[in-house]
Amino acid sequence: MVADPKPTRKKRRRPREPDVYYVVAIEDWGWGNSLSLNTNRQPVDPYHEFRHLQVRGRLLHPKGLRTDRIALTFLPAKDLEAEARKALRPLGVGSLDGYGDPITGLLPLPEDALPPILQMMIGDRFKFVVMHGSRFSHRRATLHGFRLEMKLDPDDLPEGVELPLRESMSAP
Repeated sequence: MVADPKPTRKKRRRPREPDVYYVVAIEDWGWGNSLSLNTNRQPVDPYHEFRHLQVRGRLLHPKGLRTDRIALTFLPAKDLEAEARKALRPLGVGSLDGYGDPITGLLPLPEDALPPILQMMIGDRFKFVVMHGSRFSHRRATLHGFRLEMKLDPDDLPEGVELPLRESMSAP
């Protein structure tokens, strides 16, 4: 006698938590570039180039984390070119790590976006970085999006994000 198969139960997905907004007032930035020979056994490219934009600032929102100091590193990525990224199935656009002081973030960006971003940084035009993603869990947060802003309009931010009056207009 064959036993009847047990009915399968569908797993319910837990509803996704709403994104947390991380608002950073830019205080300083730096740019680095290096070029070396690629010494891998089977290099795709004979050179290894490393370019990065590092932004340091003060975390305005959310409050209550271990520190309000933050250092974000923006790295140009070849796989974010328009044609190459169509095949990607990303889980996020970057991450925040809260293990030390400051909180650190790693954010890739398309290579062609770097020159105009650097021009805006040199001109001291960008004042804020606004990121959104998961809540910190085990001292790590996954970012779903980010933007660099010249000024913040409180109406552009979700409900519950309160900024000091001085930062809501524009940074000094």
